[in-house]
Amino acid sequence: MKLYLCANGFTNEQQEQARSCVKSLEELSHPCSMSKDLSMTLYGNDSYACFAPEECDLIVSVGGDGALLKAAKVSFDTGVPLIGINAGRVGYLCAMRLDEVDSFDRKFRNCERNICSVLEVDFKGERHYALNDIVISKTNFGKTADLSVYADKKELFEVRADAVIVSTPTGSSAYNRSAGGPLVSEKVHALIVTPVCSNTLTPAYIVDDQCIVEVKVNHEDAGIYADSRFLGTYPDSLSIRRSEKTITLYK
Repeated sequence: MKLYLCANGFTNEQQEQARSCVKSLEELSHPCSMSKDLSMTLYGNDSYACFAPEECDLIVSVGGDGALLKAAKVSFDTGVPLIGINAGRVGYLCAMRLDEVDSFDRKFRNCERNICSVLEVDFKGERHYALNDIVISKTNFGKTADLSVYADKKELFEVRADAVIVSTPTGSSAYNRSAGGPLVSEKVHALIVTPVCSNTLTPAYIVDDQCIVEVKVNHEDAGIYADSRFLGTYPDSLSIRRSEKTITLYK
């Protein structure tokens, strides 16, 4: 298989982990490629930018769940399946640990192939995507966000809270779970809407993933995050929906 590597290269340790992974994979007769920038960081030249991700059989992320979420964008843009090698702390979405890469082929054969839904939101003239969640959050530590949440124009709740999370089933085990939201199987066609630290006992809601979830800001601005990427602030309403495209993730 041709593999396209996505990895963090900010520290010497991360760079060494990525180089070690490439060495092990190539010893298993899997040619590896990566972005020009990552190749320059790891090897001082662009020799590993030898083929584009869409020419590959599999996108491989090296790091934790954060690295995998970044690699998910490459997978989403190209349609190439994704697998994660955990060199981070949690790695819930990853299929194997870094010290298991020598057994990559056996581990890969035993993986479950998941078709994961993806959220999309239009913000300031640009469309953004998220594998885990989109979060609408307060911008001031000392205040709450005043939000009204609707599913297909029917009000779910109005709340003052630190944030509201709109999650996919894949992301239900992430921030949503930490906020007390339910775990939902990836085989369920649903979106999960969960308030964070609300001033009332507002429950989480599970809605059909054909719904459009609208979050309206009732006072001041709110911040918006897609898979932890800060997109900006906004003062009005925002529509979040399931994308027609999906990501294939091996776990």
